[in-house]
Amino acid sequence: MSLTTAEGLTIADLEAMPDDGHRYELLGGSIVVNAAPAPRHQRASGVLNDMLRRACPVGHEVFYAPIDLDLPGGQRVEPDLVVAPIASVGDTRLSLPVLLVVELVSPSTAVWDTVAKRAAYAEAGIEHYWLVDTRKGQERFTALSLPAGASEYQIVVESDEEIDAQDPVAVSAPLAALFEPPR
Repeated sequence: MSLTTAEGLTIADLEAMPDDGHRYELLGGSIVVNAAPAPRHQRASGVLNDMLRRACPVGHEVFYAPIDLDLPGGQRVEPDLVVAPIASVGDTRLSLPVLLVVELVSPSTAVWDTVAKRAAYAEAGIEHYWLVDTRKGQERFTALSLPAGASEYQIVVESDEEIDAQDPVAVSAPLAALFEPPR
């Protein structure tokens, strides 16, 4: 991950970035460039995507990266997974509201996912945020919820052994299942 800092970068600046296989996001006037995820990250994302699709509520759809999500204040991010109501699905990107955002934490994105994006999602009023730490030896599932009127997430579930979330989507499985190669 690399951060391009400049005052007042906009969606137009973001859209002018090259189509070079990198993932570009815009938060707080700064463009962040992420390299393609590693196989471990993608394996976990695929397994969790399948779990979310099976549990997805009627009238909603699951999307996986790369997918743009517009946030207030001219910000645009690419969450790893998003559960969105059909009404939030545009022709080229997603808009608010969304039911759930999931970020898979990798070595190069740990601070970005757990600090910057967490704050941006809370500020945007996204009620449910899950973090899945994919770093070898640090695997952890954390489900966060934004109480009504609050500005910071509260931890609802945190485990280094299992995914056991009931809200907003019921998903339960051993955490290790996210990292096992297919049979």
